[in-house]
Amino acid sequence: MAMTDLDVAAWFDKQPLATQTLARTLASAIERHGPDLSKRLAWGFPCWSGNERVFSIISYANHCNLQLWAGARLAANFPDRITGSGNSLRHVKIRGSEDFDAELDSIIKAAIDLDQSDPQKVG
Repeated sequence: MAMTDLDVAAWFDKQPLATQTLARTLASAIERHGPDLSKRLAWGFPCWSGNERVFSIISYANHCNLQLWAGARLAANFPDRITGSGNSLRHVKIRGSEDFDAELDSIIKAAIDLDQSDPQKVG
C-alpha cells in the first residue's frame, strides 16, 4: 500500500508537542526549496526524494533531526552544523527557532543541488 500525504500529515500530528512545530517548520523549509521533491513515509519517518532520497525528519523529545542522505558529502562545507559519522547519512539538529537560519537554507539547497547534479543510490 502506497503511503499518501495523509500518512505523512498523520506522522506530524503524532509528534510530541515540544517538537511538532519544529518538525512542521522543517518540512515547510524543505518544500519551499524543493517543491518538486516527492514525499512519503519510509522507515516510519517522512522522507523527501528527488533522483534519490534527500531528506528525512526524525522527531525526538526535545529536538528534531534533519537527516541528510548525502550528508557525508556535504559535511565539509558545513562543519558546525552537519554532524554524525555515517558513510553517507548525516544530520542537522534543530532545537529551536534560532536554528532556522540562512545556513540551514544553504544546507537544504546544497542537498537538493547535489541530488540533481550527482545523485548517488541510497541503501
